[in-house]
Amino acid sequence: MRGTLLLALLLGTGLAQAPKPLLVGGVAGEALYPGGAGVAYGEAGLVAEGLGLGLWQGKNEVALSLGALVKRFPVADQEARAARTSSAWRKEGKVYLPLRPLAQALGLSYVAGQGIRLEIPPARLLFAQGTELEGRRRLVLRFSREVNALPYQGGLLFPFAEGSGEGFRPEDRGLFLALDAPPDRLSYPGGGQVVLEWGPLPLPRPVVLLDPGHGGKDTGVGEEKTLVLDLARRVASRLSGVEVRLTRRDDRDVPLEERRRLAQGAAVVLSLHAKRGPGVTLYLADRPPTRLAQSVRELLPNLSPERKALLLRQAGDGEALAQALAQALAALGLPVSQARGPYALARVTGAGVVVEVGLETLASGEMRQALAEALAAAIRGYLP
Repeated sequence: MRGTLLLALLLGTGLAQAPKPLLVGGVAGEALYPGGAGVAYGEAGLVAEGLGLGLWQGKNEVALSLGALVKRFPVADQEARAARTSSAWRKEGKVYLPLRPLAQALGLSYVAGQGIRLEIPPARLLFAQGTELEGRRRLVLRFSREVNALPYQGGLLFPFAEGSGEGFRPEDRGLFLALDAPPDRLSYPGGGQVVLEWGPLPLPRPVVLLDPGHGGKDTGVGEEKTLVLDLARRVASRLSGVEVRLTRRDDRDVPLEERRRLAQGAAVVLSLHAKRGPGVTLYLADRPPTRLAQSVRELLPNLSPERKALLLRQAGDGEALAQALAQALAALGLPVSQARGPYALARVTGAGVVVEVGLETLASGEMRQALAEALAAAIRGYLP
């Protein structure tokens, strides 16, 4: 009796771990059970083909994608380890994936019975909206779930999708969009969206960081913290076509390290302060210019002045910015002087200058307005 029971258990285990039929979309294959753990695996290429999924395979990792959804698996060569850790399994040159975790991650339907069936629910096209601006064309599609867009006979195929609209037609495998030219860029922002773009990429807007000094308990000289914040706001309002950031927008103390972190990646850093006495002092870094700026100055003497100025601005030329600031401020009748030193917000990758304005000048709202216009004009003149 005991032997019969043991034999039945062994036979049952063997049958449970035997390969089963696997149906993925309309593609048939075989589900394997590595390591005797009862976890169904399917070959990655078959799964991707059957459901129209994106497939990427590296040496030690495999990933499948559906729109913005991505499921990655580490790849194990030992079947017991693969089953124990829900990893992908490499067998005889092919990679197999655990089907249930994949289905959960990508929103697929997983049905187990006499075999395994993996399906994907239909996606409905909700809207399509196109725009054109400055030689760039953009088409935004939105579906009821994440979808993939596959190149297909003069357009794009959205597998297992349905809907209607201009340029769309139903196909056996999904919804087809006819295009006169393939998109230059295709992206999946999430929420069932697919974005197609044609034409050159828009140039990134330069970042200008305005740093009103002090704040909070650190009042500075007299009303410095309040006056320089007002000045920074006025300068920001006069800069268009650039991305303007402020290290603070209210009365709070911002640690130096946070100010330096905010300065990373900025093309221009202007730190605004006040001082006793008349005029304006511009403080520049005491270190030599960046290697690129130095190369433009010393190694490319035959460049045209316009080209050299453009390259220096891209390299972060504090001297050129200081010169533009000095000219704009002098036009207001203000005496301008310069100094060098280990000023943290002048020692940045972009062009950094610390601007100290006399308190008497800053105290006048009319003069703050004139200063803001002059500083903004200098920044615009410096930027390429």
